[in-house]
Amino acid sequence: MTKPASAGCVTAATNSWVKCWRALPWSNPVPTLSLKSSDAAGETIVSPCRRQCCLDDQDICLGCGRTLQDILDWSKADQPRQRAICTAAEARLQQRNQVP
Repeated sequence: MTKPASAGCVTAATNSWVKCWRALPWSNPVPTLSLKSSDAAGETIVSPCRRQCCLDDQDICLGCGRTLQDILDWSKADQPRQRAICTAAEARLQQRNQVP
């Protein structure tokens, strides 16, 4: 079982305990945030955050698929690192959706 974050609560979801921050009723579905950064080529990388922040027992967000460390590193990460975070997060979400 995980401990709740100081601003959140603990909720049972998909047969495991997860750490969740305020889940607002008007937050479903929520578009991706507009935290953007541009590289020299003008490419914009948008944060994968969906404002559905709930961490499972492995500290992976159920909303966007990023690890807690990925979330903390996002604002300081360069473009290649942000792309890697997005790719890994998407793979985690797809893997979670395939589990029966």
